[in-house]
This record gives sequence, structure tokens and C-alpha cells, in this order.
Amino acid sequence: MTPWWALVGLAIFLIGVTKSGFGSGAGLMIVPMTAIALRHVSGFGGEMALPLLLPLLLVGDVIAIWQYRREFSIPIILRLGPGTILGVVLGTLLLGWFASKKELAEALINLEIGAESVFLVSLNWYREWRARHGVPAYRPSVLKSAAVGAFAGTSSTLAHAAGPIIALHLLPQRLERGVFVGTCALYFCLVNTAKLPGYYASGLFGQLSPLYALRFVPLVLLGAVFGFWVNRRIRDGVFTKMVYAITFALGWYILYRGWEGLVHR
Repeated sequence: MTPWWALVGLAIFLIGVTKSGFGSGAGLMIVPMTAIALRHVSGFGGEMALPLLLPLLLVGDVIAIWQYRREFSIPIILRLGPGTILGVVLGTLLLGWFASKKELAEALINLEIGAESVFLVSLNWYREWRARHGVPAYRPSVLKSAAVGAFAGTSSTLAHAAGPIIALHLLPQRLERGVFVGTCALYFCLVNTAKLPGYYASGLFGQLSPLYALRFVPLVLLGAVFGFWVNRRIRDGVFTKMVYAITFALGWYILYRGWEGLVHR
């Protein structure tokens, strides 16, 4: 065990925590933490973060679906569906191009995720301000839901980074907390399953077998238990504010990393 493997372990633990619905914004850090750590591990590399994490994300999805098996919104998932399919296809096509331009791709992905997170949190804070002045809960149109799905599908395929996008789409709709978490869980289980063929086709699983990831499943389970326990002990208003604050802060950090990556290329 080295400090770098400990960092990988922390990132995997956070998968379980965020899949339970607690601190969804922290999901932005999972891929960067894993990629940075694997660069310093002999025989590995930062590009192996995606194939290592995908099976573990699916495990987290299944755990969350079981925990919230009676609480999810099928209509919301159906509205996100068409755009998400398009986003996964686009992300899969981009995987091959990004493989030959790793540093540029990482910088661009960080810029996109960071800017999107900061913008969406700011937008939702504005919506909350309007809500306090009598404006009804946000009800996105089919077109807006499809656009969010497209961004989420692409970001998820390229960087496993769509959690904050979906969280910030659902929170303004003022769903009951269990419905919010259950809907996220079912949606991402479908998205992550849809990513499997593209990862195989692009050779990502040739770099690191999905079977290798199974040894880390206990960390996902521990994270899910911890997140589920914490989730039951904080009020909805505090929960929402924490998701927004974590996403906003990490959005700026990811945005900085993307800008730094472009400047120092």
C-alpha cells in the first residue's frame, strides 16, 4: 500500500458516498483523484482511471437502486433519455480522438465540467431566489431535459462526471429527497450500462480488465453505508445547500485545472 493507492481508495469510497445521494458535487473529484494517483503507480497510468471506475460506478448504482427501490421518477428519466443516448454516442466517438490527444482532452474536459458546474449552481441559486418571491418550482420542458441529457451523456462517457449535471437538473424541481436519489441511481445505472460497449470498442477495457476492479467493491459498499447513514441525519434544506456548495467549489477547482492544462501545454 502506497499513498497513491490510498488516494485511489478514497476516490472509490466517494463513489459509494455520492451514489447514496450525499455530497453529489464531490463526484467531480473522483476521476481526477484516481487519474493523478494512477500516474504514480508502476504499471498503471492516468488513462486507466476510466476503465477502473466504470464497473465500480455500476456497483454503486445497483446499491443505490436497492436502497431507494420504491422512490424514483420514470417520467424524468424518459425525458432525459433521448438526449442521453445522443450524448453517450457522441462521447463514445470522441473517446478515440481523445486517446491520441490526452493532455488537450483532459484540459478541455475539465474546462467544460468546471464551467458547467459553476454556471448551473449559479443558475439554481437564482432560481431559489425567485422561488422565495413566489415563483413556482422549476419544471423543465422536454427540449431542456433532452439538452441536459445530451450534456450528461457526453460528460459521463468521457469523464464519469455527469453527477452534478443531473443533480442540478433535479434539485430545482423540489423532489422529495428519496425520489431525487432514487432517480439519479436508476438514471446512472442505465447510462453506465450503455457506456460498456463503447469502452470495449475503444480498447479501454483492454488496458485494464473490469475484473480487476472487483477487488475494490468493499470500499464502494463502505462508502454507500456511510452516505446512507449521513443522509438520514441531515435535513433536506441542509442536504440541498451542501450539494450546491460542494459542486460550486469543486467546479471552480476543475475549471482552474483545465485552464492550467491549456496554458502549460
